[in-house]
Amino acid sequence: MTRVAILSILAFSNLLCYADCQEAKSTSKEEQIKIAIIGGGVSGNFAAKYLSDYDTKCLFDITIFEAPPDDVHDQGSRVASSVLEDGTIVELGASIIYDGNKLVNEMTSGDENLEKDTPHSPGRALSNEEKSQLRKGMALFQGLEKEKKWAFNTANMASDEIISLFKYRYNIDLYKVRKATNQALESFNLIYDLLDSNHEATFFDSPNDIWRAVGLSHAASVSYDDYLDYLGVSRHVSWWKRIFGEQGILRSELHTAMNICNNNQLNSQMTGLAGLVNSAAAMGKLFSIKGGNDKLLQSAYNQAKEKHDTYCRKKDMYGESMIRKEMKRIKTFVSNFDAGTELFDGGGKSIGTFDIVILAAPLQFSGINFLGKGSMFDSSVLHSISLNEMVDSENSDANEHGHKAALGSHLPSSATRPYTQVVTTIISNAKLNHSEISLEKDQIPGSILFTETGRESLGISSIGQISGDVYKIFSSEELSRDTVTKLFGLEAKIDIVKIWGGKNGGATPAFNGAGEASFSTRFKLYDGGHGASSYADGAALYYTNAMESAVSAIEISAIGAKMVAKLVARQFNLIQSQSTSQSDEL
Repeated sequence: MTRVAILSILAFSNLLCYADCQEAKSTSKEEQIKIAIIGGGVSGNFAAKYLSDYDTKCLFDITIFEAPPDDVHDQGSRVASSVLEDGTIVELGASIIYDGNKLVNEMTSGDENLEKDTPHSPGRALSNEEKSQLRKGMALFQGLEKEKKWAFNTANMASDEIISLFKYRYNIDLYKVRKATNQALESFNLIYDLLDSNHEATFFDSPNDIWRAVGLSHAASVSYDDYLDYLGVSRHVSWWKRIFGEQGILRSELHTAMNICNNNQLNSQMTGLAGLVNSAAAMGKLFSIKGGNDKLLQSAYNQAKEKHDTYCRKKDMYGESMIRKEMKRIKTFVSNFDAGTELFDGGGKSIGTFDIVILAAPLQFSGINFLGKGSMFDSSVLHSISLNEMVDSENSDANEHGHKAALGSHLPSSATRPYTQVVTTIISNAKLNHSEISLEKDQIPGSILFTETGRESLGISSIGQISGDVYKIFSSEELSRDTVTKLFGLEAKIDIVKIWGGKNGGATPAFNGAGEASFSTRFKLYDGGHGASSYADGAALYYTNAMESAVSAIEISAIGAKMVAKLVARQFNLIQSQSTSQSDEL
C-alpha cells in the first residue's frame, strides 16, 4: 500500500461518523470475553485502557498478569522510578518523553493527577545551595587517549551560542538530518489517523505493514549508518572544511553519542528508524511525569478501570471490577483451540481459561511454554504450537497432532534476538572529579555524552547530574568501586544499581543493523488453528511487542497496544471494518 493510497483512505475515513460505528451498550447478559494480558509495562496497561475504550458492549473481563517484584526471572518494566532518602526521584529506565508523542500525551491529559515535569527533574524543591551546584550544558567526550579529548563543551554557553556552534561544526550535514527527521515525523504522525480509522486496510497484520503504509519502510529496514549514507551525510571532514577549523563529523560525534546514550548501540547497529526517533527527541521538546514516569503505567490501568466500571456498571461474581491485576508469573500457555487457552503458573497451577491472551512483554524473555492440546488420536496430549504462522489443520503439512509442532520455527530473528544491556547507577554525595577527565572546574557540564572511543576509554555511556550531588550514569557493565571513586570521590555513595540485561531482558532490542533482523512478527501470533485470514472468535494470542522490531520507545509500545486492542475489538464485532466501496455509498 502506498502513502498516497493511505492518504486517500484517511480522507474517506474522516467522512464517517465514529459514533455510527459504535454499538450501543448491551443490556442483555451476553457471555463475557475473558482476556489475559501478560505483562504490566507500558503496552500491557495501555492495552487494557484501549480495550476498555472499544468495549461498548461490556463484554470484556480483563486480567493483567504481572510478575511479582521479587521475581528473579523478571527485570520488570523498563519504565521504572525510585526515590532516594532525601526525596530525590530518579528514573532507572526510560527517562524522557518526546512531547510529540500523541498517545502518551492523551493518556497524561486523561488523568488530572498526572502532571508534566521538566526532564531529569529531581521531583522535589532544591535548596539554594543545591541550585548553585547545578551545572548547565552538555559536553561530548572522545576519550583520554585522544589528543582532543572533548569534541565540544557547551557548559558556559547561551542558547544562541550553542545553536551557532552546532551549525558551524556540522553545517550542511545537520541540515540534511534535521530535514529527514522532520519528514519522518510527518510520516510517523499518519499512524495516529490510521489507528483511529475503521477502513479495512488499517487493520494491519504486522508493524512492517504500518511502516510500509506511512512511507517509513526504508528507514525501518536499513542501518542508521546506511540511512545517513542515503541522506548524503559525511563520513569524514572534507578538505575544504579543515580550512575553517573546529569542523566535526556529525555521525561519529553527536549522533553516535546520542545512540549510545539512548540504546547503547552504534549507528551501524541501529535501524534508520530508531536513529530518526532519537534525532526527533534531540530536536524537540521533552518532558517527564512529575513523581516518576512509572506513574503513567498505574494511570493507564486506573483509567481503564474507571472507564469500564463507569460505563458498564458490571462486577464479577465477587463484586470486583472486570479489570484487575494479579501478581503472578505465567509459565505455560495451553491452547484448546476453539475452547480457549488455559494459563498455568510456575508451580503448574491453573490460573484460568481465557478467550484472548495478549503477550505484552518480549517473547524471548517471557519464559512461557506455548502448547496445544489434543490430537487426532488423544484429546489430552500436549504438543508445541507454531507461533507467527496461523495454521489451518485441514490444509497444512501438520504432523500427527493436526498442528505444526515447531515452536519458533517461523519466528523472525526480531522475536528471538537479545536486548542490549544497560546498567543504571545512581550516585549521591558525589563531586565530579574534573581533573580526571581533563576539564577545568568551571567547564563541568550538566551532562556528558560519549563517542565510541569515549565509551571504550571509561566504560561509560553517559553521565547526567540530577541534583547538586546526585548523578546518574549509564554503562554497559556494572561500575567498579574504583571507577566511582576516581570519578566522584571517596565520599561518593552508590545508592542504586539497576542492571537492564542478562538472560532476563535488557534495555532495548539489539537491532543488529536492520535488514532481515528488523522484520517483525505478526500482531496475532496464534489463532487457535483457524488460519492466517481468519477473524473467528476462537482463542487467539496477540503480541504488542511486535512493534519493537525496528524501534523502541514508550510511544512505540503504546502504538502496539492500541493496534492489538483494535484487532481484538474487530474480532468480537465491537468495531466494523469499512471498505472503500462502502464509503462510496455514503
